[in-house]
Amino acid sequence: MSIPRDPSTGPREPRGRLAIGLLLLGLLAGCGGGARKGAAGDESFERVRKAGTLLWGADVVAGVPYVYEDPHHPGQYTGFEMDIAQGIASRLGVKLELTIRAWDTLVPELQRGRFDLAMNGIEDTPERRHIVLFSHPYYVYSQQLTVRKGTPGVTRLADLEGKRVATLSGTAAEDILRGTPAVRAVVHPEIVYSYRDLERGKVDAVLLDKPIAVAYGASNPRLQNVGESFAEGRYVIVLRREDAALCQAVDQALDQMKASGELRKILEKYGLMDAHQRQIGTR
Repeated sequence: MSIPRDPSTGPREPRGRLAIGLLLLGLLAGCGGGARKGAAGDESFERVRKAGTLLWGADVVAGVPYVYEDPHHPGQYTGFEMDIAQGIASRLGVKLELTIRAWDTLVPELQRGRFDLAMNGIEDTPERRHIVLFSHPYYVYSQQLTVRKGTPGVTRLADLEGKRVATLSGTAAEDILRGTPAVRAVVHPEIVYSYRDLERGKVDAVLLDKPIAVAYGASNPRLQNVGESFAEGRYVIVLRREDAALCQAVDQALDQMKASGELRKILEKYGLMDAHQRQIGTR
């Protein structure tokens, strides 16, 4: 498991022997999100290779099932994104180090160079396409409503006219609520605040990605997920726009994990594998 660190505190030391031959052959493939191939002088993959460490930015607060502190091993982290990140780093021939930041600061911190990539349930949205590169998708999500147990007559967003619906800032769910004038969006910087407000009666519902709703809604005896999930989208890894070579290497690693069945096994381990994942080539 990786140990969280702040990359601004000092230089990164190369570690171990690097196995990169197959990845170098794969760098001609285009990076996801409509990115161009790496420009001349793009040494982003070489930078990571020489450092021997891939710095990954994520938020571990209320991070189930993405990345969170292992309850059996304090100070170590687990989750389906941890397993995916470890698989990518292994294929790049480098070590993985987790840099912990608040969720809504991940993209700005990435752009400042605090880490090499961010992966933390970050959705492929048109707004983000203008400022970062996207990897190939690694998970297909959908939106899920959660209400207090026993709430009558709510199975869809239209049933919440005039009601307060909480969500996480910077998410596709926030965009949906902002675009639904009939409801009153309540936006929080962390997941836990939304579900806490729902428990306490400060809001009438929560709208968030299904993996979050399963972890924090379905598991809470005072809450329940209602209706069918809707508005599919895709989780992607984001990188700086000047780091196309590294993005292409990450794509190559993800494609290998899909083809080998490794990604499927990770999703099955956390109860996340479903028919939607066939859309992105997960076998």
